[in-house]
Amino acid sequence: MIPIYALLTGAVVALGGPVTELSVSSMASQTSVFIAVEGSVDYRDFLMEGPHRLVVDLMGSRHELPRDEFADLNRGGIRSIRTSQYSADVVRVVLVLSEKTVYSVAPEPNGLRITMANPEGAFEAWTSGTPVGTSERTVAAPRSPPRAIAGERTSPDFPRRGARPGQEQQSQARRISIQFTNTPIQDVLLSFAAFSGRSIVPGSNVTGLVTADIRDQPWDVAMRAILSRHGLVAEEDDYGIIVVDNIGDLNDREAVEPIRTVAYRINYGTASELQTAIQPLLSERGSVTSGQGTNTLIVSDIQRVQDAVRALLVDLDVRTPQVNIRAKIIFVNRTDLNELGVTYELKDSRGNQLNELSSGAFDSNGNGFIDDDEEIAQGEALVLLGGNSVAALGNANSRVASPTLSLLTSLVIGRHQLISFIDALSSVNLSDIQAEPQTTVLDNQTARLKVGTDVPVRTIDAGSGGGQGGTFPTAQVALEETGIILEATPHVTANGDILLELSVERSAADLADSDVGFIKQTQEATTRVLIGDGETHVIAGLVQSERTEVRSGIPLLMNLPLIGRLFRQTREQQVQRDLIILVTPHIVRGLN
Repeated sequence: MIPIYALLTGAVVALGGPVTELSVSSMASQTSVFIAVEGSVDYRDFLMEGPHRLVVDLMGSRHELPRDEFADLNRGGIRSIRTSQYSADVVRVVLVLSEKTVYSVAPEPNGLRITMANPEGAFEAWTSGTPVGTSERTVAAPRSPPRAIAGERTSPDFPRRGARPGQEQQSQARRISIQFTNTPIQDVLLSFAAFSGRSIVPGSNVTGLVTADIRDQPWDVAMRAILSRHGLVAEEDDYGIIVVDNIGDLNDREAVEPIRTVAYRINYGTASELQTAIQPLLSERGSVTSGQGTNTLIVSDIQRVQDAVRALLVDLDVRTPQVNIRAKIIFVNRTDLNELGVTYELKDSRGNQLNELSSGAFDSNGNGFIDDDEEIAQGEALVLLGGNSVAALGNANSRVASPTLSLLTSLVIGRHQLISFIDALSSVNLSDIQAEPQTTVLDNQTARLKVGTDVPVRTIDAGSGGGQGGTFPTAQVALEETGIILEATPHVTANGDILLELSVERSAADLADSDVGFIKQTQEATTRVLIGDGETHVIAGLVQSERTEVRSGIPLLMNLPLIGRLFRQTREQQVQRDLIILVTPHIVRGLN
């Protein structure tokens, strides 16, 4: 076992004097080491093995020696001397010895004197200004003590049971330089316990030999590195005792450890959502359920798991930012309509009359005059089977509906009358529809707004009919969403921007020409953009244009050049639909 001696600790008020010189001299059968310090200083000292070393810490001092290491000294049982600014106000002096020795430390007016047995006989005196050996480093300029970081921790942060990897902050524990050569692990742990002043208890199956060279590392980091290479783990209990165990023993102990049941109240989320995140932390005997009525997670497991669950919930059950989403959806529909048509009707006052375009008259008594009782109403046809008579219609069923201009001409030739109608229509229909939905949604959640109609759409299964059983085709009705539908999912980034997933739809249902039900016309935009808080994202260019032209008229005549327009009706229609979307997300602040 490595003996750790603390023979003498000074209790002098620290005045912050610099360490300026080291000297080694021979005194009869003893070796004297003098550490020159300006002013009084507090100190501590102890011995270490693997190799043998005497460590002296001078509190309230700063390092102003010409170099950090004095190698190949080889005087009076001292092989070499290492020095360092161990912390902001502690200078460490390490004497590397050839063998274990008995020593004493005594303060003097201008420094500290160390006296130890000399196993090698008389030697030449040495000071830190004397070059020795061939492996010395280049002389370094005096160094200032490291600047203390505001709020830094000086005590080690050893992981407690249930702590997750990556939770520990960078260690600020005391730094240690030590070597072990085939040293029993129990002795290594006792060395760390003596150095740190902590209680370290090894388990019964903690065995093995350690060979390691630790140089200027935090003691807790160095200890964890040694333990992990030997399949050991260290945990700190509620009383601050560090327990070291074999991983296998730790698992065996957990297999018989009592099960505890703890209810965790969820404040900002739902228990069912967090239950999935907790599940991987459970042991083989553990279980987790959610209480919907009280929004709690009920965890039954060993203490290590309970600690891990508690630590994880601290990170997960936090207030989630809210995002206010304002959208402005603009629909512009423009319809241009132009119609021009010429219709004809030929009547015979003594014969056939169709009377589709206007009322007629028939000289039934043959007196050559049309009496009041001889008028024929419009739409009432007169057909005489005897005699020669001609009646005709042209484009009668393709007249312009609600024309803005109508011209009527008539031509009488004997007993025949030719009536012509010229109808014209030109119209522009412009509609501007604006919707401004607004909602507030939690971060990473989807908000959905809908203003529209669920249209029943009939589907006919023609394949079900015509079978041997004489079944008929069946029809099923499904509801199809139409109207304005807005879906937005915000994600607040660490720098205050918003990653927005956006989907906007405008749809309408029109009757189909056949018996299939309806045709759904849709304008839709889906995007994912990163924008700043309060900025507006614009989606435009969703334009749909539709142009139709219908011609109907008297065969052959309607296709004649130039005069063909007199024998046909033309209908031209152009429909243009524009969709513009403006979305402005804003983070709701002021909720802590």
